[in-house]
Amino acid sequence: MSGTPLTLFNNFVESTGPAYIKPPEEVINDAQLHRTYSIASLMAGDRGKKMMYDGGSEIRFATFYETGGRTRFHQPGATQTWAQPNKVVHGRAAHRYAISDMSWNLQAAEHNLGSTPDFQRYFNYKAQLEQMAYTDIWDFLESHVWSEPDATEMETLSGGDQGKMYSIPAFINEYTAGLFNTGGGAGTAWTTLHGIDPTSTDKGQNRFTHQTAVYSNSNTLATQDSTSSILGAFEKMWKKVHFEKPPSNGDAYSNPAYNNQQIFTSEQGQTAYASTLRAFQDQFVIEGRQDAAYPDPAFNFIPVKYVSALGTATLYPNNTTVASATDNVAENGTVTGTKVGPRFYWINSNYLHPFFHKDYFFARGGVREHFNDPDTFVVPIRVWGNLMCTSRIRQGLVSPSNGKSLFAGLYS
Repeated sequence: MSGTPLTLFNNFVESTGPAYIKPPEEVINDAQLHRTYSIASLMAGDRGKKMMYDGGSEIRFATFYETGGRTRFHQPGATQTWAQPNKVVHGRAAHRYAISDMSWNLQAAEHNLGSTPDFQRYFNYKAQLEQMAYTDIWDFLESHVWSEPDATEMETLSGGDQGKMYSIPAFINEYTAGLFNTGGGAGTAWTTLHGIDPTSTDKGQNRFTHQTAVYSNSNTLATQDSTSSILGAFEKMWKKVHFEKPPSNGDAYSNPAYNNQQIFTSEQGQTAYASTLRAFQDQFVIEGRQDAAYPDPAFNFIPVKYVSALGTATLYPNNTTVASATDNVAENGTVTGTKVGPRFYWINSNYLHPFFHKDYFFARGGVREHFNDPDTFVVPIRVWGNLMCTSRIRQGLVSPSNGKSLFAGLYS
């Protein structure tokens, strides 16, 4: 005769609760939108930097892009003409405000706190609310730092309807002079960045641009060592973002901060770079070297990190003639003139990182009772600050060249 499912034994069901494989407070978080967090790399760890502030009408930094050109040779006793060059300029950004919240109703909270012998709590309600709130904030910030730059919301001090923090592509992109949507067809064209015009030669503002390099072939035996490969483009970029101090008077120079450099790319970009490292070598087939993976690839000791948000981020003009672009597409999107392939963002996070208000970084407010619903309560969570780039010349972007569709197989 056939048996009876255990769930049909009423006495058992009414007298037995479920068995959980983890404690009540350990709810598995599969709502995590991103597998990696580049914003955390920018602000923490061995290569990140996070600065805190509190007051001020806005956030500023002082810089200069050229000297007065006053040094010259002269003969003894020659009459001199003195000058006092004024070359310092300042960049500025507005304070920006993000907010989230945790809310619950009285009944759900109280019934989750039972203490009678027959009460069985299946999860910690408060811990679950906190998990959801903090996951939501970090995913929101990570998505935002790779979002399309919006001049009205980010660059203007008034900040449009929402007032958004800057995103990384506002500082590093493929548009002319690094001003996003330069042509205007794909959206509102940026004309300044941090209030500085990188197309102006006044006081050398045109040095407020990032470095660029291109690769024009994928990984083949004939081309892997050429200057047009990813490795060749990386070698060029390293030289472009490399700054040295002279043997004396070093305190007059900015810190090169090479230990704060990191390279961000998409999953496909890291795969392409790892494939380049792996190609045409046979170490992993030797006994004791069986791992063909490159879990932490690097170039000149600079880690090449993949950013899950970059896989679908629409950051690149859909026309290789940027003034004719009508939209922005992902790295594998359709581009008139063809320009498909992973991008590599070279970031020196000593000069590109978040600034957060010291009292309002994941600051939890007090419990608030809804004004017309006495059963509903809420706790606001605030994050105040902005993303700042105080030196663009130390940042870089490696892109595929025009007329190329490279590593297409990575996107299938």
